[in-house]
Amino acid sequence: MSTDPKRGTLAYTMATWIFLLHVTGHECADASIRSACEALRAGEDPETLGEALAEQLRARLKGEEAEDAQALAAELFGTATVLSGLGEDRDQALRQARRYQFQKGLPWLACVVDRFPDGHVGPHWVLVESLEEQVRCLDPYPWDDLDEEFEQPLIEFLVKWELGGLAGLRFV
Repeated sequence: MSTDPKRGTLAYTMATWIFLLHVTGHECADASIRSACEALRAGEDPETLGEALAEQLRARLKGEEAEDAQALAAELFGTATVLSGLGEDRDQALRQARRYQFQKGLPWLACVVDRFPDGHVGPHWVLVESLEEQVRCLDPYPWDDLDEEFEQPLIEFLVKWELGGLAGLRFV
């Protein structure tokens, strides 16, 4: 199994998000993505199958920006079922994110700015599971041998998210 970090990469993070939506009954409109999710759910080689799902998404993404994530999610689920952004400012975004967490109980994507292990600082995507005093971000690619799930204090997450433009993507 691979031990290459996947954290921050939109295709891997979206693949996990789409798979989680799939297993909770929210299937996307694209037959090849649905098929990849079903194969992954029932598969005997999850890393290879997860990589295949991520590769399909990577091929369809125009880039790593919030607009790219929104466009692909709208294509796969419809514009009425995915929303980008959670608010104009930190307080409004936090309220909306907590409301979403309470009402839906589903993870959502957020773009944050962080320092990477090699020292550079830049935006990357995380899959937010829980937004409380500690923010829990899921492993963006749970099918490899690298556990990349992490928690951080709420204020730290909010600063990083604000630096990322409060970009987010959620299923409604």
